[in-house]
Amino acid sequence: MVKSPAGWARMNPDRTGRTLRELRAARGLSLRELASLVNYSHQGLGHIETGLRWPADRGWIEQVDLALQGEGRLIAAWDEDQRERAKATDTVRMLDRARQESQQLLVAPDGVTLDELHHGIINVAKAARFESYDATLAQALGIRAELLRRLNQVAYSPDDSRDLYVALGRTCGILAYLTLDLGQAEVARVHAQAAFRLGDRADHDQLRAWSRGTQALAFRFTKDFELARDAAQDGLNYIGTSTGTMGSRLLCGLAASIANLGDSARALELLEDADRMRDSSGPDEIPGLFSFSEAKQIYYHGFSLMWADDDKTLRKSIKASQEALDAWHVQRSPGDEMLSTIYLSMANARLGDLDGSLAAVAPVLETPIEAHFSWVRKRLNQLDGLLGENFPDSKVASDMQKTLKAYVHAR
Repeated sequence: MVKSPAGWARMNPDRTGRTLRELRAARGLSLRELASLVNYSHQGLGHIETGLRWPADRGWIEQVDLALQGEGRLIAAWDEDQRERAKATDTVRMLDRARQESQQLLVAPDGVTLDELHHGIINVAKAARFESYDATLAQALGIRAELLRRLNQVAYSPDDSRDLYVALGRTCGILAYLTLDLGQAEVARVHAQAAFRLGDRADHDQLRAWSRGTQALAFRFTKDFELARDAAQDGLNYIGTSTGTMGSRLLCGLAASIANLGDSARALELLEDADRMRDSSGPDEIPGLFSFSEAKQIYYHGFSLMWADDDKTLRKSIKASQEALDAWHVQRSPGDEMLSTIYLSMANARLGDLDGSLAAVAPVLETPIEAHFSWVRKRLNQLDGLLGENFPDSKVASDMQKTLKAYVHAR
């Protein structure tokens, strides 16, 4: 048996565990009873059923299928899971190769320009989170491989080199987002740092500001809120007339960090500053991942203010999340829409409104969760904790906690 590494279950299906549970229930067996039949611990069987442990031995699966009279159902489920795990392993290998390449780019060598690939970068930035994860990753890696090939084989003028650094920095930035979506915050920070270094080499303020904002995002993922605050503050040093909406993005990120550090009043001031800055912002050079939409800005109001302790600010959070949902209905972004719904539920829970919290999160539980929605899983786990903390004696809340746990572990 192989214990799944941290985050592995999020990238793999659970047909084996689900089928094992269904067959065991059909036979009317407890975990202990099945364990005695197959000579295995009941705790280990429980871990297989919940996806925490992977039964790597197909022969053992055949024995269990026979013991449960599964007629090959468990074997078929295991075979399908094994194929999916192999695909996930290939993805992890691609991500690790990309991380190593970004580490090499931290010492930005002399480079070249390649204007014809800029359009490809724009397409990837716009398509990210809408097309399949593997497709986006493959395109980003392909573009960067070509940029690196030309970097190593051709000598260009200093002016052309600047464009190459910017292009490479943006591909690193895309990889930062993709890896963070899988919950790999440390790897995302490597890509974002490489993007910043390349932006620095090109003296490109918009890329430097964007990269610092993305580093702050990765730090917030791991709850390193002081480091996130510092990254966002440093990013503001690169804000000028040509940096588009990056100033608003950095102020919103700073507000989120400050709110998590316990100063909701200051967070609200920063959000208001971000709103004012947006009114005077110029255009972003690249759309998609490299811009900061109005919907996203409203969304930041919702989740930054939901950490407040006073009812007035929590109601502002609820209002903002409701407005963000309206905005996401126009500007589609499935992951962000799910997160806004969860933030609405969390703010209601913190306000003491259990009915409002449960009603808000219900639509999320009707939507299949994608393997790369790491933020969604993270926030649902936080909602689980909030329900237990704020409604410890409520059976309704307890039942929802069980539902949330089952959903988070679904594949």
